[in-house]
Amino acid sequence: MTQRTLANNVARLIRLSVVLVVLPAAFVGVVAGRLTGQRSNRQLKTRRDVRHEDALRTREAEFRTLVETMPQIVWVTRPDGRHIDFNQHWLDYTGLTLEESLGHGWNPPFHPEDRGLAAERWLQAINSGEPYEIEYRLRRWDGVYHWMLGRALPMRDAEGNIIKWFGTCTDIDDLKRTQERLDEAQRVGRIGDWEYNVVTEETTWSPEVYRIFGRDTRLGSPRTFHDSAALFDAESVVLLKEMISQGVASGETQRIDLRTKGGGGKESYVQTVAVPRKGDSGEVVGLFGTVQDISERKKAELALHARAQQQLLAAALGRYALSAASLDEVYAEAAATITKGLKVEFSNVLLLNGPQQPLVLKAGIGWEPGWIGRQVADPMEQTQTYRVLASREPVIIHDFSNDSRFTPSELLTSHGVVSGVDVLVGGTEKPVGVLGAYTSTPRKFSTDDVGFLQGVANVLGAAAERQRANDQLSHMALHDPLTDLPNRLLLTDRLNVALSHAQRHDQQVAVLFLDLDRFKHVNDVFGHALGDHVLHDVAKRLSHCVRSEDTVSRQGGDEFIVALTDIDDEKDAALIADKVLAAITSPFLLEGTEIILGVSIGIACFPRDGQDAETLLRNADAAMYVAKDLGRNRYQFYAPEMNMRGLDRLTLESDLHRAIERNELFLMYQPQLDLNTGNVVGLEALVRWQHPSRGLISPGQFIPIAEICGLITPVGNWVLESACHQHVRWVSQGLIKGTMAVNISAHQFRQADFCDRVSDVLLRTGLEPDLLELEVTESVVMHGIDQVLHKLNVLRGLGVTLAIDDFGTGYSSLSYLKQFPLHRLKIDQSFTCGLPADLESSAIAEAIIQMGHSLGLDVLAEGIETRAQVTNLQSLGCDAGQGFLYARPLSVEECGDYLLAAVGDRR
Repeated sequence: MTQRTLANNVARLIRLSVVLVVLPAAFVGVVAGRLTGQRSNRQLKTRRDVRHEDALRTREAEFRTLVETMPQIVWVTRPDGRHIDFNQHWLDYTGLTLEESLGHGWNPPFHPEDRGLAAERWLQAINSGEPYEIEYRLRRWDGVYHWMLGRALPMRDAEGNIIKWFGTCTDIDDLKRTQERLDEAQRVGRIGDWEYNVVTEETTWSPEVYRIFGRDTRLGSPRTFHDSAALFDAESVVLLKEMISQGVASGETQRIDLRTKGGGGKESYVQTVAVPRKGDSGEVVGLFGTVQDISERKKAELALHARAQQQLLAAALGRYALSAASLDEVYAEAAATITKGLKVEFSNVLLLNGPQQPLVLKAGIGWEPGWIGRQVADPMEQTQTYRVLASREPVIIHDFSNDSRFTPSELLTSHGVVSGVDVLVGGTEKPVGVLGAYTSTPRKFSTDDVGFLQGVANVLGAAAERQRANDQLSHMALHDPLTDLPNRLLLTDRLNVALSHAQRHDQQVAVLFLDLDRFKHVNDVFGHALGDHVLHDVAKRLSHCVRSEDTVSRQGGDEFIVALTDIDDEKDAALIADKVLAAITSPFLLEGTEIILGVSIGIACFPRDGQDAETLLRNADAAMYVAKDLGRNRYQFYAPEMNMRGLDRLTLESDLHRAIERNELFLMYQPQLDLNTGNVVGLEALVRWQHPSRGLISPGQFIPIAEICGLITPVGNWVLESACHQHVRWVSQGLIKGTMAVNISAHQFRQADFCDRVSDVLLRTGLEPDLLELEVTESVVMHGIDQVLHKLNVLRGLGVTLAIDDFGTGYSSLSYLKQFPLHRLKIDQSFTCGLPADLESSAIAEAIIQMGHSLGLDVLAEGIETRAQVTNLQSLGCDAGQGFLYARPLSVEECGDYLLAAVGDRR
């Protein structure tokens, strides 16, 4: 049933009760009039004739007939209240006889609970002469009580004296039961009915209205509009006035929601429906309707509205967080969002500086000036914020003064905080901080409140995580991932700033371009993982060589750049370069092995060597290559002519790409001799480049370029096949029975098809495998031991002999060497050149020879230039040698003649 339908039914019931009550009263008036006429007729009896008496008896008979046909009980009493007559309905209803009922015999049928009040009211009526009206329960003949409405009017004589009372009893039991059910329905539905008189401002309430407003029924309903207005808040009073005005003016039903104060000052909400009641002329004379307690529904609506508003606020904060320039702005907006969404006086954003570190008030609302930015909670104190951090769960405090679990911080106590709620601002890796909302009056924060606060905390956590990710991405974009040093982009930016500052203050800036010497051997021998470990150590050492305002940057590979700002003289750059040389040349320890590196440094200074970062970097790079050309492990200041050298290097690289196609490469051969017999035991093929315009270019110039630009493999393949072809011819001519030694680069050896290529060359050229000697360096065989061993065994299976070139300059391990199927060790010329005077070189050479022989290997010394060296090597037991003493590298024709002469000498 709708509220409108219920209100209409109430109105109909009210009108029905009026009809049921008013009709008997009207009838009593008729009866009184008839009886009055009867008395007059009797007084005229003596003065009128018999015709008048007949007429009176006729009227009396008519009146008696009318009384007997009425549905109500009718009774007559004397002025003193003693009953003298009843109609038949009384006798039928009560089961009493007329004699039993006369006098005060009517009293026993009254309900015991109603008998006293009915008698009291009846005495009041006969004493005052006022009309009598009361509701009571009357016992029926079968013992069942029915509710009756009793009413009586006095009959007076000409002088106004009461001579009789005429009364009725109307059965209102059905109406009463209906009213009781209506009252119960109103009680259950928290809905009551009311009437309001526009003229008198009086109001009539049903019992439920009293319960709704928490008003004592003994006070009665409000007598004036002012009394009614006192029940509502100011805003609702305005709405109430408007409802009455619009209802009276329009004559249409009004419906409004009002806020009122219930019992004990408890706030509640009611919905009022007002239906205009019109008079005979059509004007509105009053209002009637219903009032319903909608507190629960209203609270639910308000809560839903509050949640919707909170969601909008949280969404707005999320959008703001995406566009804010800084996290500080997001924190401040979050604090404002909390106060709006939860309607609290205080809010704060507490950030965690680190584990077991105090929380810092980053942003907040309501706090006194000076608190923002301060440490507000110590981890040693048992505050609720550290419970949140420890448990990662929200903490609600209804009253800090009565909660012994926590010690409120100075921030809260100094501001009179009573209640609060704190939630965690989480992060992916660690907590960010704590978010709080507080009031200075007691408040019980709901789960919705906690949910909203946690939603704001989640936005902050996401913003902090996004900022951390952005910072990390920015850091990654500007730093080397291996060493965490600034990369070239960040270096250039810092260098530009330093150059601007130096120009304004007439200072200098120096750029040091560093390239590690022999680092490639470290990667080849120990692998890239340990090589990266060395680079990481190099970065640390370089950082310790400079000031905090200077920049150390890694460019990639084994190249580093140092930018020195605000220096007064080039000597300052030289001092730093010396420190770097000392730091880098100190041994590095890898897997128990000491590694010695060098570093070549090029230095360019602002303003002499360049006005911008790009020029300085380019010129420092050019100076670094000059330092390498001058012997490595040194520094070199830039000079203008160095750029020509760099350009020359680029041109040479371009020409090398076409050298093979143009047949500009050729081989020269250096004989290898038995130191004891002097016989030629082999040849070593050495590549040379005859440039069309530059002339003869040494391998020291173009081989490093070939390795850098990736041409070393095709050059090496050409050398291998050309040397094999030539050796087949010399062998077939009977000029030599020994081997042809060919140097194999690391790039060439690591090709997956290298062994197949060697086999194909042997097949194409027809060279016997045992006449081919492949030379590899220590760094080649010590990188990827398992793969190297497999390839060496395959080559040995082909019949090819194998040699370690430049032995003693790398980091080979004896435990690995004895596993390799080698034929020969070659002593590097750097040890040979010191013989016999250099005792250290002699000791190294002797150790290599003895080690080689112990492994069953032949030993050959490179770079022999004097007889004294030969004598010394012979005394040490060296097997063979090569060098300028015997022959410089020879052309094909020269080598053929040399071999021919050697054959003749043997004969």
